[in-house]
Amino acid sequence: MSQIKVEDIDKIDLSNKNWWQPQIDKKEYKKLCQRSDAKAWFHTILYFSILILTGYLAVVSWGTWYAIPAFLLYGSVYACSNARWHEYGHRTVFKTRKLNDFFYYISSFLAFFEPISWRWSHANHHSKTRYLDLDLEIADPRPTNLRILFFTEFFGYYRVKGELLKLIKYSFRIFKPVKQFSEKEVKITVADLVPEKEIDKMVWSSRIFLTIIIATISLSILLQSFIPILLIITPQIYGGPLLWILAFPQHAALKFDSNDHRETTRTVILGPILGTFFYANMQYHIEHHASPQVPFYNLPKFHEKIKDQMPKPNIGLFDAYKEIIPAVIRQSSDPDYEIKRIIPV
Repeated sequence: MSQIKVEDIDKIDLSNKNWWQPQIDKKEYKKLCQRSDAKAWFHTILYFSILILTGYLAVVSWGTWYAIPAFLLYGSVYACSNARWHEYGHRTVFKTRKLNDFFYYISSFLAFFEPISWRWSHANHHSKTRYLDLDLEIADPRPTNLRILFFTEFFGYYRVKGELLKLIKYSFRIFKPVKQFSEKEVKITVADLVPEKEIDKMVWSSRIFLTIIIATISLSILLQSFIPILLIITPQIYGGPLLWILAFPQHAALKFDSNDHRETTRTVILGPILGTFFYANMQYHIEHHASPQVPFYNLPKFHEKIKDQMPKPNIGLFDAYKEIIPAVIRQSSDPDYEIKRIIPV
């Protein structure tokens, strides 16, 4: 397993020209990149309507056994705001920047992400995908820590705890090196990713988010009820398993340090409920990394245009985890092992 060091970053050519790009007719590609406000509003209204509806059902079922499945359903919908956060963050959902940013900030709070730092972190992820010590969003560092991977990460606790600590630190302008969940400390700090002119925005957004969290806890104490906390703060924990199941296959157990997204990223074919509604088509992840400019609602069409140039996708989550689970278990003792994709010539 290769190891690219932070101090060697200037020696690596990670410019777009060196990443794999699918061959597609320019006119067809331009059409796929077109954003549609009609589709954007449809998916946005649908998601937030179901979020409100499931939240209402959870509240009215409080005090009965029905509250357990009701809150699990609400939490799963709430946790998948992560997918919306991702799409609005790329500014490809709506035609206008203002609408994308408006819903990005809302989704950032729901997803428990400070919006400024995560926008730059995610841009870094796309420019340095799976490059060790450079990509801060690697979800399967090696050797794999199976306890953290399948327990604390699965239930969202570790991530929420980490993001809450970030909000507190950023609020007080403390920018320490980021840690991967393997507890391995890397040398890149938030300040290295976020431009200086954006730091004040990051600090104030952290303070605003933290204020809302404190107000929610205060309301729970005042009402002597856990409901505000269950509705606003903890859904990313108890609703996290579905999001984790959908998101982990994106890059899990695949190659590090490669400019070919077909080697580092995975596409999984899912149905409309799990794939389109809950996960905003991010299961088409090779396609997304090959061209982040394509809106999520056009990714299925993009997939059809370029699928002959990619490894065969996994058909469903069971098929994906059938290869992932044995691989990450092996990587806990053999960090050099990785799944090798068969790439069409």
